[in-house]
Amino acid sequence: MAGKNYTKISDLVTGSEGSAYITVDGQNRYFFELSKIEASIEFTVVAKRLLGHRMKQHKVVAAEGKGSMSIYNVSPAALETYQRYIKEGKTPAISIQTTNEDPAATIGRRVVSMRSVILAKVPVAYLDDESEELNKTETDFTFDDLDDLESYMLPENMR
Repeated sequence: MAGKNYTKISDLVTGSEGSAYITVDGQNRYFFELSKIEASIEFTVVAKRLLGHRMKQHKVVAAEGKGSMSIYNVSPAALETYQRYIKEGKTPAISIQTTNEDPAATIGRRVVSMRSVILAKVPVAYLDDESEELNKTETDFTFDDLDDLESYMLPENMR
């Protein structure tokens, strides 16, 4: 008898099913048109061999939020926001909230909010007489905190 404790492919979430929103200084804004976003936590691990032990032991001592995204350069808000830093020395309080939700899956959705986001690069201008591509910019970003607002459930056939 085939067990029911397996993941069905229909419960795997398609990467294009979801959305992302940006909040700048407490206001939801149309900041850019998002093409792709990836974010992860990278851990700093120290390795130390203590006296009397032949094996090194490991300990997590810090974590860092890093990500990358592809954005279409269609909104003046990003440049306007970062011009405040250039002119006044003030950086905006930015958070990005992503939702992964595939209606074909039975696992529900995941909603994550990343706070204290800093974009490494903001589009200013792009012209290319040989380009037939859309005006898109790749940028890295960092974030200092996150909240898992809603998590996936077990697939229906495993509950």
